[in-house]
Amino acid sequence: PRLTPEEFQEKHARNLKGSLDDIRKGIDRVTEAPGVKAAKKVDKLKARWLAKVDDGTWAKNVSGVSLDEWKRKFKDIGVGRISGGIDGAKDKVIDFAGQLLPHIATGQAALEGDPDLTLEDSIARMTKFVRHMAKFKKK
Repeated sequence: PRLTPEEFQEKHARNLKGSLDDIRKGIDRVTEAPGVKAAKKVDKLKARWLAKVDDGTWAKNVSGVSLDEWKRKFKDIGVGRISGGIDGAKDKVIDFAGQLLPHIATGQAALEGDPDLTLEDSIARMTKFVRHMAKFKKK
């Protein structure tokens, strides 16, 4: 007899969970950062992605999850992963804030002394700050 979909899933989950040591060893054997390797194939990525957009696959897949399913999965699965993710990103967030906060302060300082009496003054100040922030590039 063939496996049922439920049996297939259970076996798949059991085998994957039992392979964690092998997965760790495989990670240690990687010799080039996957992102660096992927960046070398940007033309391939672009061509394949555009082909999927053009043939309708992308639209079908991204619209294939109902609002109720999305909410349920986000609440039941996604939210539980936020704590670990933010803890794991601690150093990246600190590095980012170390770049962003001084940029914000520079933009705010540039507004000192600018008129702020009228609506037009406020719009000008806001526009000046937005343009300043648009120049921010994370290093």
